[in-house]
Amino acid sequence: MTPEKPMIDINYVTPEQFPDNYKVWGDDGFERINNLLDKAVHLVSRKAKGEVMIYAGLSDNKSKAGKKPVVFIDCDSLNRYYIDERHIKAGKLPKPDRASAFK
Repeated sequence: MTPEKPMIDINYVTPEQFPDNYKVWGDDGFERINNLLDKAVHLVSRKAKGEVMIYAGLSDNKSKAGKKPVVFIDCDSLNRYYIDERHIKAGKLPKPDRASAFK
């Protein structure tokens, strides 16, 4: 029997959960963010084989509100990956940021 991987908690953005962000991003922006979350999880699973992802969400600090979404993926290794659409297009995983994970 193969051990099961833990499920990642993907914090998709919704107008109900994030009304202030919704005012800035709107429907199209939220769709971009949620698509980016899915693609970022897929990128980390392909490129960082040893990582166990536990949480994914929108980075308010790294994103440019209404223009450039940046999401983060936290792993149980204490690595945090900040990923934007540029990383997805290039198919390249950025270096992890250990300093900001789980603060």
